Amino acid sequence: MSLESFLTRSWYGKHGWTNVFRPLQPIVKHCVENKRKAFLAFPERSYKAPVPVIVVGNISVGGTGKSPMVDALCKLLINNGYRPGIVSRGHGVKVTSPILLQEGSKASEVGDEPLMLARKTSRPVVVYPKRDLAVQHLLKHTNINIVISDDGMQHYQLDRDIEIAMLDAKRGVGNGQLLPVGPLREPIERLSTVDFVISVSRKITPQLSDIDTPVTLMPLVANDLINLHTGESWLSSQAFAENDNWHIVAGIGNPDRFLETLSGLGLNAQNSSHFWFDDHHDYQVEDIPNDKPVIMTEKDAVKCQAIGLTNKDTWYLPVSIDLPDGFQQAFLDKLKSIKVDTHHE
Repeated sequence: MSLESFLTRSWYGKHGWTNVFRPLQPIVKHCVENKRKAFLAFPERSYKAPVPVIVVGNISVGGTGKSPMVDALCKLLINNGYRPGIVSRGHGVKVTSPILLQEGSKASEVGDEPLMLARKTSRPVVVYPKRDLAVQHLLKHTNINIVISDDGMQHYQLDRDIEIAMLDAKRGVGNGQLLPVGPLREPIERLSTVDFVISVSRKITPQLSDIDTPVTLMPLVANDLINLHTGESWLSSQAFAENDNWHIVAGIGNPDRFLETLSGLGLNAQNSSHFWFDDHHDYQVEDIPNDKPVIMTEKDAVKCQAIGLTNKDTWYLPVSIDLPDGFQQAFLDKLKSIKVDTHHE
C-alpha cells in the first residue's frame, strides 16, 4: 500500500495515525491563514485578468468531481454565447513554461486531466502550475473571453471572480483537520467564502449534513462504455449483463466513487478484480491484465491509449454532471454582474 493510501485511510477513517503530526498544526494554520489574508489585504499583488475567471477547486485533497464540473461549465457557457478556455496545473508532469495543448499532445507531457478536458470540451487548454501565467498565455494565443481554472483555489497569485468548491459526498471533509493531520488544504470556514459549494451526489449524506455551508447536489451521469481501441460504444447495462467478471482499473483520487458508479450501473463488483493505482499513475503495459475485459476511468484511458495495450477488450466509462436549472440561473446571473474589459468581448 502506498503512502498516499495510508494517509487517505487516516484522514477519512476512524483511526488517525496522522495525529502524530499534530504539533505541526499551528505552523500549517499560520501559513495557510497568512496566505489568504495577504490575498485579501493586497489584491493588487494578484493578477487580475481582463476576462472573468472561474475557479473550480476544493479545500481537501483527493478526487471531488472537479473535471466533470469544468466540462459541464464549458457546455453551459458555450450554450450562452461565451468562449471559455481552461487552465490547469498538469499534475504528475514537469512543465517549465505554459503549454497550449495541441492535437498531438501527450498525457505524459501535459498531464492526464488537461488532455481529457481538451478532448471532452474541444476548448483551448493551457497547462502550467503558475495559473496566473497560464491565463496570460491563454489570452495571448486564443480568442477566449472567459477562463475556467481546473483546481487552483489556493493559488492566490490569480485573482478570481467566481469560486466553486467541490466536496465528495462520502468523504466530506474527513477528520476536519489541516494537512498533514487531515486532508484539508484550508480550514472548513473557507467554504463560507466561496460562491457555490457543490457535491456530486443525489442526496445529502451525513458527511455533508455536518457542514454549515449550504451544499448544492448534482447527479453524476454515466454514459455508455467506450472501447479504448476502436471507439465503439456499448450500453453499460448490457455490457455488465453479458459479462459479470471484469478487471476494474483506476488511478484517480477517489477510486471508491468509481466503483460505486459501476455498481449502480449493474456491475458485479464482488465478482470483479480491482486494480487501484495512485492518482495520476504512469501506466505501463504490464499494469493492465489480458485475461478478461477491463474497465477504467476516462482519465486513465487518455494515458493507456498511448502505451499500446494488447488487451483489445478494454473499455472506459465517460461521466458528466447534470447542472440543475437553479444553479445554472444563479451562476449566469453572477457572471453577468462581473465587469469585464470590453476589448476581450
